[in-house]
Amino acid sequence: MARVLRRSKGLLLWAMLAGPLLWGFLLTARHILARDPGEVEVYRGERVVARQALVKFAETLSSEREALLLYVTDADEYRPVGGAGWFLIQSRSKTAAQLLETASSFPEIASAEPNVIMQLMTLPNDPSFPNQWALQNTGQVIGGQPGTPGADIKAVAAWDRSTGSSNYVVGVLDTGIDYNHQDLAGNIWCAPQQFTVTVGGKQITCAAGTHGFNAINNTCDPLDDNGHGTHVSGIVGAVGNNGVGVTGVNWVTRVMGLKGCNAVGGCDRAKTIDAIEFAIQAKLTVGARVKVLNASYGCGDTNCAGCSSSDAERDEINRAYNYGIVFVAAAGNGGCNNDSTSVYPANYDVRNILAVAATDNRDNLASFSDYGAVNVDLGAPGVGILSTIPGSSYAFWDGTSMAAPHVSGAVPLIRSICALNGYAIRQTILNTVDQVPGLSGKVATGGRLNLDRALWSCTTGTPGSTSNAMVKYRVCPPFPSWPDQGYAKVTVDGVTYTTSWNRNDTPRTIADRLASLVNFDTEGTTTATVANVSSSCSGKYNARLTLTARAKGPVTNYTYYLTLVDQPPSGCYACPYFSVAPTAVSYFSGGSN
Repeated sequence: MARVLRRSKGLLLWAMLAGPLLWGFLLTARHILARDPGEVEVYRGERVVARQALVKFAETLSSEREALLLYVTDADEYRPVGGAGWFLIQSRSKTAAQLLETASSFPEIASAEPNVIMQLMTLPNDPSFPNQWALQNTGQVIGGQPGTPGADIKAVAAWDRSTGSSNYVVGVLDTGIDYNHQDLAGNIWCAPQQFTVTVGGKQITCAAGTHGFNAINNTCDPLDDNGHGTHVSGIVGAVGNNGVGVTGVNWVTRVMGLKGCNAVGGCDRAKTIDAIEFAIQAKLTVGARVKVLNASYGCGDTNCAGCSSSDAERDEINRAYNYGIVFVAAAGNGGCNNDSTSVYPANYDVRNILAVAATDNRDNLASFSDYGAVNVDLGAPGVGILSTIPGSSYAFWDGTSMAAPHVSGAVPLIRSICALNGYAIRQTILNTVDQVPGLSGKVATGGRLNLDRALWSCTTGTPGSTSNAMVKYRVCPPFPSWPDQGYAKVTVDGVTYTTSWNRNDTPRTIADRLASLVNFDTEGTTTATVANVSSSCSGKYNARLTLTARAKGPVTNYTYYLTLVDQPPSGCYACPYFSVAPTAVSYFSGGSN
């Protein structure tokens, strides 16, 4: 946790006495090189990186004060972490506890915390039956347990609507990815050109054709040296319909390797924060359309002891939210109640987080899975999951690590046909789960991911939802025509905008005129309600008007969907025009989408 830090009068006197030694140190304070800590300490019951602390300043340090800080901490590494104003200090001689105590002597430091080590959320299992029950459960036997037909994420039905898109990127925060795997290579993100980012205070130039970031050694090569990240990546996006191995939630997508965890599965916060920052900067500098980050790691579920939260980690996840990125986190494998056990990053109360529990092939909560009616959002398959591992091989693994990427995979699949921002996609996923008894009272939604309902909801709507607008038609032989006149309204944050139309207008021209009226604030999220007015008629169309704000000012991009549902009587024509019933709801954000 962040600590309230107090002022020490003694340091000022010490600094005066330090004299020439301090000034000699000042000359090199900004040129300290990083080194691999490679050691672990225990601080307040948690495993932390030895001799490291994360700090955030309330005010900018003068050169003299910075030199003093580095001198008294005996620092041999001092660098930024992420993009939210945090720094890492690594000492030659002081423990993490001593560093935090020293930091408390500096009034300029607003927050200080240890660099907690997290672990991967997986339970490896030997392969048995080569069946991907999570995508289509026919009752096949997995690990000796017959499944319940239909206890799956309804991927097959969803694929009738979309099998994904190469336009959108999933960032896998993990041990890396085997980008040469026969079933992954076609869906790996490749940098379209050389580009440079600044991560951890260093400029890192990535060549065209590279596949992400390695925060362990600060390179652009995220090759997996563990296997976990490759397994997670295959669940998200193993190439589909290629006659090889398995398929991912997306047959077509782009997976970016973000290696923040080492070869033995250790993931310290500073490195995972830097990996998040790389994804954000890749989005800004080279146009990588990162829609979601998958975090199948965490801390706190060992013996349900909990772990400390991190303001640095929370700030960086919030920063991802500001750029329209969903953050999917594994709930944990300790069988803990996360409402009473602090498991991070899953437990952060941030608008873009989806915390995911694991279910088995009978729609029960997995025996090992963490849960929480408040802090865990939904369930997804996580027992006996067949996916890719390095060397063009495959294996069945268990864990909330395997549950999370099913949800991460849903994000680009939804975005491939629905013009929604990150928060709206998150809400769509939560609002369309299958309610299952095994998750009642265990997760906030009481349900398990349903891909088909999510895609159906954001394209044509579901009964009783507010995600679709109905357009009626009139019977008008012998030639289609609009009613003589009418109007359409859109309500944005309580302000109603109205436009009129006449018989010469089309649905598109009406949508154009309506969209041109609306101004969106670039701060926060705007919710718009589209209400459409008509006279009486028969028959129905399903339609959806999705408006996407790119910047403050008039709407610059939107999509209008129109799908015939009921045919008019024989020999007549369908004349669509806007009508009431029900309301359409869209979400908007001012950032790049």
